[in-house]
Amino acid sequence: MIDQFFSALGSNIFYAFIPVIFLGIFGFIVLSLGFVNAPKKIVAWLTFAVLAVTAILIYFMEPTNSTFYYGTFVFNKFGIYFAIIMLISGMLVTIPALIGIHQKSEIFYSTLIFVSVGMVIAAFSLNLITIFIAFESVSIGTYVLSSFGKSKRNLEGSIKYFFTGTIATAFILFGTSFFFLGTGSFNLSVLSAVKPAPEITLALIFLIIGFGFKMAIFPMHQWAIDTYDGTENSVSAFLAAGSKILAYLIILRVFIVGFSSDGVDVYYLFVILSILTMTYGNIVALSETNLKRMLAYSSVAQAGYLILIPALIGAVGISDTSVFNLAIASAIYYSLVYIFMKGGSFLMINTLKNENAQISDLSGLSKRAPGTAVSFAILLLALGGIPITGGFFAKYFVFLSLVAGGLWWLAIIAIINSAISVFYYFRVILYMFGKSPEKSDNMILNASTKVPVIVSAFITVGLSILIIYLPVLETAAKGLFS
Repeated sequence: MIDQFFSALGSNIFYAFIPVIFLGIFGFIVLSLGFVNAPKKIVAWLTFAVLAVTAILIYFMEPTNSTFYYGTFVFNKFGIYFAIIMLISGMLVTIPALIGIHQKSEIFYSTLIFVSVGMVIAAFSLNLITIFIAFESVSIGTYVLSSFGKSKRNLEGSIKYFFTGTIATAFILFGTSFFFLGTGSFNLSVLSAVKPAPEITLALIFLIIGFGFKMAIFPMHQWAIDTYDGTENSVSAFLAAGSKILAYLIILRVFIVGFSSDGVDVYYLFVILSILTMTYGNIVALSETNLKRMLAYSSVAQAGYLILIPALIGAVGISDTSVFNLAIASAIYYSLVYIFMKGGSFLMINTLKNENAQISDLSGLSKRAPGTAVSFAILLLALGGIPITGGFFAKYFVFLSLVAGGLWWLAIIAIINSAISVFYYFRVILYMFGKSPEKSDNMILNASTKVPVIVSAFITVGLSILIIYLPVLETAAKGLFS
């Protein structure tokens, strides 16, 4: 056993886990800063630096494109890209969290680092047990993050998130159990050699429900509306962006790799869920006047667009490599853009004093902070899929993938839904640019509230230029089954 341990230290297996070890060590270092009463700004910037260095380490590490530990992990470009995206989601909220986190900052930021450990492990996992453990470590950490704040709304949102999360966990465990009964293994790559069985169908249904809760897919979404609305703004941004993308990563890996031989069922289930999710989210958001809840329903609709990818691959299979590669590249690009346009939108609420912020509270923002108003407008236009933004290209390539796969009718439904969303996004923009300020003291307009929104908008536009690297992202699809 000792010989095997030291032989692993000199292998690619050990180097693949350097980022995880690095995160874990600094998680405890950040936690220990509470004993010396370190200023929370130092704690926050150290956390930001740790996440940034980890992302750089992962980016420059050479993928092995092979499984290890009996197929439990795979270190490939697919996992690398998603691990970096999720680390970026943590970096995005680290500094803005200073506004709402007043006590025990070392606990908040160390928990954020430990959550990132689970995210990185999940990105490289190919075994349902490992995925479950990593995913639950993230869930438990986000339960802690969502509980920060002493208001009744904070506690209510945290409790709803916790109880819904435990229900989702039960479904995931049932699904994992049925998967084992049908295959005799927890390894996702074995199902391609297994004949269809009732246990496999049950596993598919239970896992969709379990991970559907985590991703806020209709009709398993209501917890997200109340939780996003009730938690501190930076936590809402992290849950709506990073946590959702983690669930999306796992859905891609579980239902594309694990159920590759059961594509028909995957196709029908995800087509139905995607149509219901994006339609429901957009229609309800049309009548919502609470800004944070409107963004929450928008997040539900965005989940509907994201799960078009597993529906498409379930329909065309993995043999059509051109469509498959384009679909996976589109999913990765959409996830990256989504982090900034959705996370930045939630961080915009830091500029409002009203805890129960209404859309009308943004009236006349363009006259008081034109740069912030333009930046928020860009983020909303990106969510609506308007050209020149990264959000436009994200949706464009997802819809192009559907057309290339013969699902043009599904692309039309998605385009119609995207057009519906423009109405409620433009309503917010109208208040910012077309209305006079209702109150003179209802906003907090300083660098700490404005800069995260402006930076998010700048990156969202900048990512539209990076679309030229889409062929590079397509290589990530080739390692999905490694």
